[in-house]
Amino acid sequence: MRVLSLVTQKGGTGKSALAVSLAVVAEQAGERVCILDLDPQGTSASWYETRTAETPAVLNHNQAGAVPETIARLRDAGFTLIIIDTPGIDSHATRGAMREADLCLIPVRPSEADVKATMPTVRALEGMGRPYALVINQAPTNRQARVTAAVSVRLSTQGMVLPVPIASRIDHQYAYALGQGVHEYDPNGKAAAEVAEVWAWCRKRMESGNVDAEEK
Repeated sequence: MRVLSLVTQKGGTGKSALAVSLAVVAEQAGERVCILDLDPQGTSASWYETRTAETPAVLNHNQAGAVPETIARLRDAGFTLIIIDTPGIDSHATRGAMREADLCLIPVRPSEADVKATMPTVRALEGMGRPYALVINQAPTNRQARVTAAVSVRLSTQGMVLPVPIASRIDHQYAYALGQGVHEYDPNGKAAAEVAEVWAWCRKRMESGNVDAEEK
């Protein structure tokens, strides 16, 4: 079983929308997925309440309990992937999600303020010796693509950056409102393609155990 934690000590990065769409695409790829929503705001848990399908499973912050014990329980139940949606603050729950992860994703919007806000999370993960990668989320499209490119270069000085940014596309909002992942809302859309690439990258790194591996 693998654990993928989405962590950042900043709110408003689109972390929960990315978590649920990653869970859906991973399930479609054959994983048995459970989302742990450790954020008291319950964005992922609210998504599940709207959802008509019963899977992927979601546990809210009251149901999850202590992270290590919850992960052990889910492993025994046969889940193959746990996606942890953490609060946008430095908390005991966030630190637990970092320690237990096979890979941590740090969503960051393409702005200098957001880049600076990732630094406490990066330092915490490096202090723990935990594998992580930054993913540019809610990136501008078309005309402002150069902004994303500049931020990617800036982030690359701080750590590994995923080669594909997640653009700010309306599919994410519509899918969330319907209790869907972007792959269910529009399987052939650009948002679905981007999330699929992110999942493929994460799966490869978790399976290899080498986040710094180059693309083959």
